[in-house]
Amino acid sequence: MPETKAPPLYCVDTSSFLHAWRRDYPPDVFPTFWDNLAESANQSLVVSPQEVLLELERGGDDVYAWARAHPDMFHPPTQPVQDEVERIVRRWPEFVPEDSEDGVWADPYVIALARVRGAIVVTGEKAVGPGARVPKIPNICSALGVLCTDLLGLIRANGWHF
Repeated sequence: MPETKAPPLYCVDTSSFLHAWRRDYPPDVFPTFWDNLAESANQSLVVSPQEVLLELERGGDDVYAWARAHPDMFHPPTQPVQDEVERIVRRWPEFVPEDSEDGVWADPYVIALARVRGAIVVTGEKAVGPGARVPKIPNICSALGVLCTDLLGLIRANGWHF
């Protein structure tokens, strides 16, 4: 009997939620996108670190309300994730923002959770060139061998149609 391959796991960054909700896939036009995302989260195929939920809370808008309604999607940091965050921040100290009003910064947690869980990072960020002062999520994912895509990549890989 042929072995069935498990579906991939995706780890979603704050920028993906914000860009989708506000610009690319607003729920009044693409409700099926949000239904599919919620169903994938219910099946534990889409995750995000708890820090993403905290970043979404800053906006206090409808995307935060949607995220709060799907608490199982957002995972608190385990020790292996925290250890990986520490490795990322040590290797790329310039990745750490100079200022954060509330001390919340999800980017290294997204990458760390994906690396620990073998997930594909979903982000709205684009890689920057080698001369850039601050690397972006795709740059660090590439250096660590973590797969990275955007929302359209997630949609296509899962065969979602609207």
